[in-house]
Amino acid sequence: MWGRSVVAAAVLAAFLGSGGCGEELQKPREPVVAEVGDAVITIAEFKAFNARIPQGMKQGESNEAVKRNVLESLIDKTLLVLEGAATEVEQDSSFKKELARYERSRLMSLYVQREVVAKIQITPEEVQQLYRESGRDRALRLGGIMLESLQEAEAIVERLNAGEDFFALASDHSLHESSAVNGGDSGTYQVRDQMSPATVEQVLELQVGQISAPVRETFPDGDYYIVYKVLDEIPAPLSASQKAVVEELTLRKRAERLETLGDSLRLAYAPKVRDEAIGLLVERAADYGEIMLKPGDGDQLLCTYADRELTLQGFLDRVEATTERKARVADGAQVAALLHEQILPGLFFAAEIEAAGLRRDSLFVADLHSKREELALDTLRRLEVDRHLSVSDEEIRRFYDEHPEKFTMPETTLAIEILVAADTLAQRLAQALKDGADPGELAIRHTLREGALHHGGTLTLNLYTQSFFPDIYRVVQGMQPGQVGGPLKIDAGYSVFKVIDRTKELTPFNDEAERRARAYVHIDKSKRGYVKFVRDLRQKYPVKIIEENLQKI
Repeated sequence: MWGRSVVAAAVLAAFLGSGGCGEELQKPREPVVAEVGDAVITIAEFKAFNARIPQGMKQGESNEAVKRNVLESLIDKTLLVLEGAATEVEQDSSFKKELARYERSRLMSLYVQREVVAKIQITPEEVQQLYRESGRDRALRLGGIMLESLQEAEAIVERLNAGEDFFALASDHSLHESSAVNGGDSGTYQVRDQMSPATVEQVLELQVGQISAPVRETFPDGDYYIVYKVLDEIPAPLSASQKAVVEELTLRKRAERLETLGDSLRLAYAPKVRDEAIGLLVERAADYGEIMLKPGDGDQLLCTYADRELTLQGFLDRVEATTERKARVADGAQVAALLHEQILPGLFFAAEIEAAGLRRDSLFVADLHSKREELALDTLRRLEVDRHLSVSDEEIRRFYDEHPEKFTMPETTLAIEILVAADTLAQRLAQALKDGADPGELAIRHTLREGALHHGGTLTLNLYTQSFFPDIYRVVQGMQPGQVGGPLKIDAGYSVFKVIDRTKELTPFNDEAERRARAYVHIDKSKRGYVKFVRDLRQKYPVKIIEENLQKI
């Protein structure tokens, strides 16, 4: 803990400085670059801290300024460490739980890496077998028809099954502009690992010429349904997916070895459970199944495993640590399942970890030290700054009023577009628009864009829809309402459009806006409070920079 380490360091420093062991045993003192309260920062510590900071995060107009700013950051950290020790933040219950959870997880990962993953062997024959069994030996060229709803997609499937032409339907109905102009043909060959899991599930077993069921895919502006057709296939080399194959085999073998290891540990530790103890747990289950032990119950033995014991209280503590909630049970079968499926396997692995001495592993020790320090600083901030913060309704409303940019929807441009096949027609339509013709009427009469007729050719262009109309979106950014654009050559033909309106809509002050404003205010107050807290620590713990040693770095 911090308190002990600081005291121990001070005692050790005093002991070494006293000459009590004889001059011949004293080591040269590491040069000190700063004194912070009773602590010191050595040049070696400064260099180690500096090396951990990414170059892009270092600030300063010169090397000397950068060096001094890094030192100031290390001084601030040292101040917080001293204050954490003084206020005993490591006694905080949340700190203890979080550190214990991290420690268990990290030790288990280290154990699995050494005893399971490191012992996995994968042969070339296994790689070849999975490569072929998983369909990675095929590269498919897919055609797709993207639609807004499942009902539309199912209707397209029916029309395809009735014999209608895929390319014609894709050209007329697909919302995917760049492929629709080519009859839905993506033009690229993809192996399994380049497709989404949903697509793989529907198309991998299809042969050339076959149609998939509708596949739901998520895009930045929402979900769409795609009907795929396998247009062609070519052999795919192992090199295209070897990494994915090896990773999949590793995961499989890891799961198999873990299961085998778990079974062997269960035999080795041979747990013996006392049925009467399970009965007592069920008897003590209060309302909603939460177990409430009576005085003296906790020390009763629930089971033994090898030369170890698990008491009723130990079981409840382990359940809470594992599941992060109090144990709730309805009957003895539920207690037994919880014990055998979660608690005992964890105890077996914990015993193996202890026997392997992994807590002494140098990498684990360093990792745990860093995590302890990180959690302690977070806890100190929570206890000394954040829990004292409050945000008033007036502050929330003032932030909303003074920062409209944080509550404004992305800029949206409304344009009416007319898509035609020939440049000459596009030129005539552009001139007609400039002469004052109604763009909506022209769109209804001429546009080829499927789905645009029911809203008079209107396109809504913003960050969420730009991927569907990339060329048009780019051009209208430099246009004002009333201006005419085009003809613009795009994949689907020639586009002519008139900008109708451009808006940036402010989100009303509703519950969601209030929640966001509260979060902004709280974050700002927390940052300012933390800066003040650290600054005040410099009054509590004197800081002295040893300039001559700083210059030597």
